[in-house]
Amino acid sequence: TGAACTRFWVNTAAAAAGLHPGDKILSVAGRDTANFDDIRSIVMLRPGETVPIRFERTGQGREIAVQLKSEMVTDPFGQRFRRGLLGVAPTAGMLQRLPAYEALPEACRYTLAITRSMIDGIVQIFSGQRGTEDVGGPLKIAQIAGQQASLGHLPFVQLLALFSINLGFINLLPVPMLDGGHLFFYAIEAISRRPISARALEWAFRGGLAVILALVVFTTINDLSSLGLWDRLQRLIG
Repeated sequence: TGAACTRFWVNTAAAAAGLHPGDKILSVAGRDTANFDDIRSIVMLRPGETVPIRFERTGQGREIAVQLKSEMVTDPFGQRFRRGLLGVAPTAGMLQRLPAYEALPEACRYTLAITRSMIDGIVQIFSGQRGTEDVGGPLKIAQIAGQQASLGHLPFVQLLALFSINLGFINLLPVPMLDGGHLFFYAIEAISRRPISARALEWAFRGGLAVILALVVFTTINDLSSLGLWDRLQRLIG
């Protein structure tokens, strides 16, 4: 499996690293790339980073380190974000209807790829590689949902799938008050072979509730900032 590089642009990270048209990219940053969507999702989260790329050329496997380029992008709705660039593309995109027995495994693979991208984003935020302005809450979700709905049914359904995967992933985090927190306590009880004290559970759930409320407040402030509320208030006061 792998994605064949059939089209290149000059002065790109791929060209500078020595990749050639026809090379089949097998993995980027240690992540397998079965298609170009995998390459794009991995690369765009790593602007300016140097990542290992494993590829196949004339039947021989090779590996090189590639420094990705960085680009500030403005989407059709005026939102700006930074993304990584490798500089490769397939000759043409094509949608393929999958039979039912292939659709479920492909959906599972897609869900896993999205989850891994979320984990990458969280790790980058905590490590300081990515700013917290990318973290959004209910207001941002409503704004993005409206924007995607204006593009048609398919982008809106894809966004709903992304929200569902995101919600499921967050719900499984080992935070008290969430399902993942309950599973975490069940695991502790299974290992220790004794129940956790009621007082410890009470304090854990209080802490979990505080974390969730703090996250709601933080994301709401971020949402208001992205909507330009603080800039407008500053102009009014100034």
